[in-house]
Amino acid sequence: LGYMVGCSSIPSYSSDYSQARNNTQGVMLDELKAQQIGLNFTSAFNTLGTPEFIKNTSALYAEQLYINDTLSQFSKRNSLIEHFEGMNKRVSNVSVTLLNTAYHNDSAYVHWHMAYDFKIFGTTRSMASSGLSEIRVDENNKIIFQQDFWDPANGLYRSLPYVSGAYSWLLPFKKSS
Repeated sequence: LGYMVGCSSIPSYSSDYSQARNNTQGVMLDELKAQQIGLNFTSAFNTLGTPEFIKNTSALYAEQLYINDTLSQFSKRNSLIEHFEGMNKRVSNVSVTLLNTAYHNDSAYVHWHMAYDFKIFGTTRSMASSGLSEIRVDENNKIIFQQDFWDPANGLYRSLPYVSGAYSWLLPFKKSS
């Protein structure tokens, strides 16, 4: 019962996403521009687990933004980069493949596949997941809006030792500014 009461304070992902999507205007896209956004995105994330990753992602994102990666939400680049620094210490052997891109108005839809090794509880696990990221960029080609759509229960949680299915139930949605 205590856990259920605590759930009431979890922010509303759907409301935040709708508000950010309605209030964030990116540059209008064409097929070539959407493809370039996908290439920039996957190229930066292919350096995850290396010293270059923080520099690459710092250059990828605008100072003020909306990003929801399904597990966490951010509105400032500094908070996002701090999150990435923690991820960078736990991940190695990353391979991010751009599967395809599409666009509508100012949104690029980037379909990707990511495989990586993840260190947790003193062990390293090989993991993989596929997803789609809706991305909007400003006139400087910096990401100002990103909503990731992927299944963490399939792509991450099932690979975690000890916790697997229970982990997704226990992990609350994290929102940071």
